[in-house]
Amino acid sequence: YGLMIAIPTAMLAGPLFARACRNIVSVPLKSFQLQVLPEDKLPGAFNSFMSSLLPVVLIALSAIFPMLHLESQSLRKLLLLAGDPVIVMLIALLVATVSLGVGNGRSIPTIMGYYGEAVKDIALILLIVAGAGALKQVFTDAGVSNAIAMGLRTLSINPLIMGWLIAAIIRVCLGSATVAGLTAAGIMAPVLASTGVNPSLMVLSIGAGSLMFSHVNDAGFWLFKEYFNLSMKDTLRSWSLMETIVAIAGLAGVLILNIFIQ
Repeated sequence: YGLMIAIPTAMLAGPLFARACRNIVSVPLKSFQLQVLPEDKLPGAFNSFMSSLLPVVLIALSAIFPMLHLESQSLRKLLLLAGDPVIVMLIALLVATVSLGVGNGRSIPTIMGYYGEAVKDIALILLIVAGAGALKQVFTDAGVSNAIAMGLRTLSINPLIMGWLIAAIIRVCLGSATVAGLTAAGIMAPVLASTGVNPSLMVLSIGAGSLMFSHVNDAGFWLFKEYFNLSMKDTLRSWSLMETIVAIAGLAGVLILNIFIQ
């Protein structure tokens, strides 16, 4: 079901919508601009994939650690520490420093110069993203998501539209797709048993709603804006509108599937 909805939605919000964004001028920050290197200075395929995917591999392994039922408390704590996202990124950085830096003939002062330039470009992005995340957490701790959800649950509409609407409004108000999806799922779970709605379609409907209109209270909005060095207007025209297309097209796909599945 997900693929049946995702493929046409991706085509609509991707290649087709991109035609409307051709006049948007994007000049990414220097750290994000591609530098063409000669073939002999490029790292090997294994080295490139290993250095890039190492954080993903370590975080995936950290999910397995609790299942090992280790008797040694010290080893268990060590594995939990190694699975912490901050420690994972630190390990990945150290490995990349050796594998992609020193291993490719670059000196430590040269590598530190790369890091210094990167920090100058990304520092403002991190501050903005952190501010958006803090705002989202204030709304979450204040119970805004639950208040919105409880106020909407009494509407007499199709349960699939209800799940989408709850997730969409929470998303727009709070900016977090995760909070929107989880809150809407908790509200709609009891409804499934009494209405007979297909659970898979409800998941897709809530997932689509949780992507609705990303704007200034969403950390992803600012990451996209700063990464591509866009104005607020152009970010709303591109990123925000693209997310809205995904949300609406996703709901439309769910409703069409619901006709045939029933």
